[in-house]
Amino acid sequence: MAAALTGSVVASGCSESTSPGALTLAVTSASRSFGVNQDSVTVSVDSAGVRLTGSGASATRWTATHGGAEWLTLVTSSGTGSGAVRWVLYPINLAPGTYVDTVTVVAQGAKGSPAVILDSVTIRGTPAQLITVRRAWLPGERAAAVAAFQANHTTVPYVGDLSDLAPSLFDPDSVTVIIANPLYPAPQTPGMPLAPAFATGWGAIGVDIFVQGKTSTPWDTLSWLGVMWWNPADTTWKGWTIRATTATTYSLYNVSTSAFDASNGTTGAGGGEAQQSTGTYWEANSGRIQISYNAGCGTTTTIPSGVWKGGTTTPCTFGGRLVTLTMPRVTGTTAPATQTINFDFRTVRIQGSRITCVFPTPCTSVGVSAAIARLHASRAASVRRAPARQP
Repeated sequence: MAAALTGSVVASGCSESTSPGALTLAVTSASRSFGVNQDSVTVSVDSAGVRLTGSGASATRWTATHGGAEWLTLVTSSGTGSGAVRWVLYPINLAPGTYVDTVTVVAQGAKGSPAVILDSVTIRGTPAQLITVRRAWLPGERAAAVAAFQANHTTVPYVGDLSDLAPSLFDPDSVTVIIANPLYPAPQTPGMPLAPAFATGWGAIGVDIFVQGKTSTPWDTLSWLGVMWWNPADTTWKGWTIRATTATTYSLYNVSTSAFDASNGTTGAGGGEAQQSTGTYWEANSGRIQISYNAGCGTTTTIPSGVWKGGTTTPCTFGGRLVTLTMPRVTGTTAPATQTINFDFRTVRIQGSRITCVFPTPCTSVGVSAAIARLHASRAASVRRAPARQP
């Protein structure tokens, strides 16, 4: 009897040791972390293993969700049996700091479900490569700068020339110029050049432009806020980045010139740089712009001549930055093949102008007339493309 009982216990033990056991869920990592300098934010791919063991593991389906952070997108959100959950990190609009999201994996009926993975992103606030300083004008320098700006015929895309506004854009007492930031970190590899960018000594202005056609519909309205820059040594070399917005300031915003152009400048943000003398053009389709300050304005006056005749201009002060504004060369041969701009003018702000033009009266701008015509043509085309409304 004892022997029989002992045999029974041994048999039972053997049976338990060979059974598959309870269905269990586990992930290979409970946390992930990612750190990057703010001026070099890139897309990053990450993953964690999903392990299912026990009875029915190979046929058990699991699903993954995350906490909703805009900078994290799940690529693999479900599977059957053991596998991996994958996601993409795109922290392009994040200010310096640490951000955390959770990835949660669920397998119905499994021990250890839900399993949670913490994913953190740290954005390091690296100083910008270029900043601004203010100094007094040198003798004769302001007159030369005004003359160069007028000769340059610096333009805002779609609506025209700003050269007639030059006297009001340059402060009579001081000038703000672009310089290399002494706090910008040196390259980690000896001999490695800094990222290509527009050069020190260049000028920059802020622009806040509102254009309205003879009606008040959105199709007749353009409203832009951004920054323009130019090379004093080459009157044909200039650049711009603007966002379509009615806001007076905005936080970091993605730049896509292709999308901006497709909307005829009514949505999004676009930018580029051109050296007209050589036919070279760089176009911005990645990076970010911010306008953090738009105030300190002076007296509003009527523009007496030029393409903005009849409109008004108000001198104001602008602060903001361009973060990893990347502009590949589209045409021409002037170096570099790609411009990468990290420019901060939040501390030492730049001069600029708020321009208002209500067309056709009192503002009679030919450039604005053409822009309004394009907007109407775009509207008509969109109506033609729209599907017929169903009864």
